[in-house]
Amino acid sequence: MTGPITGSMNGNGDDMQKTTSKIHPILLGTIVILVIIFITSSLGGIGGEKGKKEESRAFVELEQALMNVEGIGEVLLYPHYENVEATNPLANYFSPSTATAAKGNELQGILVVAEGAKDLKIRNQLSKILTTVLQLPEHRIVIVEMNNRGNTNENE
Repeated sequence: MTGPITGSMNGNGDDMQKTTSKIHPILLGTIVILVIIFITSSLGGIGGEKGKKEESRAFVELEQALMNVEGIGEVLLYPHYENVEATNPLANYFSPSTATAAKGNELQGILVVAEGAKDLKIRNQLSKILTTVLQLPEHRIVIVEMNNRGNTNENE
C-alpha cells in the first residue's frame, strides 16, 4: 500500500463506508416532517383560531341583525360552550377527522341581554329567532332585560 489512504479498513481488509451518507436522508426526512407539523399548526390546526374568529364574527353579525328587529333594541350575546380539557396542545392533533376535534367546543347555551326583553312578545320572538338560527332548544336560551344605562335612579 503505497498510495494515500482513502478510507479505513475493517478486519477483513474491506473499505468501510462513511455513516454520514446514511444520516443525510434520515435528517432530511425529520426536517420535512417538522416543517409539515409547523405549517399545519400555524394554519390554525384543524380549525383552531380561524374557527374562533369566524364564530365570534358570526355572533357580532347576529347581534347586529337582532338590533334591527323592531322592539328589541340593543342586544348582547354571551355564548356558553362545553368545557374543553385541553391539557396537551397536541391531544387532538392526530385525530382522523375535524368533526371529532371540534366536538369538544360545541355551543351549549346562550345568554341574551336585550333592551326590549321586558315585553313578553319580544322575549318570545327572540327565543324563536335564536332557536331557529342557532339550532338550540328553547331551554338553553336565557333572555334577560338590559338595564337602562341612562337612568341611575331606580325610583324614576
